[in-house]
Amino acid sequence: MRKSTNHLLLITIAFLFLLPTLHAQKWDTLSPIPENFTFPVVVEVNGKIHIMGGGGTGGATDHHFVYDPQNDAWEPRAPVPYLAQQPAGAAAGNNIHYFGGGYPTSGQPQADHFIYDDVTDTWSLAADLNPKRAIHYGVALNDVIYTLAGQGVATLFQSYDDTADVWVTLNALPDAGFWYGAHVVAEGHIYRFCGGGYTAPNKLAHRYDPGTDSWASLTMFPAATHGISGAAIGNKIYLAGGYHDFLDRDEVFIYDTQTGLYTPGVPLPIGRTYHNMVGIDSCFYVLGGNNAIDATVGTQLLRFCPGTVTSTQEDHAAQLANVYYESGTLYWQLPGTDYQTSDLSLYNAAGQIIYHHSSLLMNEARVGEVVPGIYFVQIQTGKRSYTGRIIIM
Repeated sequence: MRKSTNHLLLITIAFLFLLPTLHAQKWDTLSPIPENFTFPVVVEVNGKIHIMGGGGTGGATDHHFVYDPQNDAWEPRAPVPYLAQQPAGAAAGNNIHYFGGGYPTSGQPQADHFIYDDVTDTWSLAADLNPKRAIHYGVALNDVIYTLAGQGVATLFQSYDDTADVWVTLNALPDAGFWYGAHVVAEGHIYRFCGGGYTAPNKLAHRYDPGTDSWASLTMFPAATHGISGAAIGNKIYLAGGYHDFLDRDEVFIYDTQTGLYTPGVPLPIGRTYHNMVGIDSCFYVLGGNNAIDATVGTQLLRFCPGTVTSTQEDHAAQLANVYYESGTLYWQLPGTDYQTSDLSLYNAAGQIIYHHSSLLMNEARVGEVVPGIYFVQIQTGKRSYTGRIIIM
């Protein structure tokens, strides 16, 4: 590796102070989903994960399973009362609301709305959507069910009044980029990230305040991304995967609702789009999705626990060392013998990607001119992820 004593900008390296144990954390692979779902409804109720409806191997399906994290096992539950592609749903208390979708395709929207009781394992009829819709989204905030957008009603935003059994129209969504974005509830608000069409994604971010029935713009996501998903624990929203630059992405970003900043997290084991995410206690779960070259992604169940750190010698050795920058090139040295094909991402202090390169075959990369400041570097090899903070002065 090249070393320099002249024309060298001083770089000090430390582990990412916002994520001091990032390098020692990993995604766990759990018991696979019993079958492959496409665009199902996925929710958490009473500490368990329900997956239901949407598309199956033979078209729209009514299948419904529940996962118990305590014993890492799945079991069937009462089927969904109707068939629909790309429905929406959300959970409030012991109940799961399941509504809309299209049958036999998403281009033929439905108005159906049913409520599942997790205690009795039964379904009951509720007020139809008005108008019908598919490719829409459902979230629950303070036990109120909301539905966002849909094909043909891009800015429609409604809540469900369970006392009157009616849907109430609220202030319109701030943009029409509803397609395949992340919709997450955190800290008493609804957050929307990215979305847009497969060939024209966006990187918009917004927050809804139920007290004022209003939307506010947030700092944009680091990359325009289609098919992303997210979940929250406290004031941290984990946003994972999606599609941009002709690839199913494995990147994970953590949005802090207090600071409005994005920081990189431990990447997924393999990229994916159209997956689902939920948070339970202090862990995040990723269910299914699509990867163009790995069909097994469709039944994968992954878990990441930010507060859990492994203690093997190999993991603790996973840190960056001897990193320096000269004349537009970044050089680094990985510990031990972990010198193989690697991916490099360089982020600025706002969490925006300023450089990315896949399949590097050496321990240096031409990143171009970089102005002095704080940056985050992430290097992914076949063995693990290395992440740290760099200060360029």
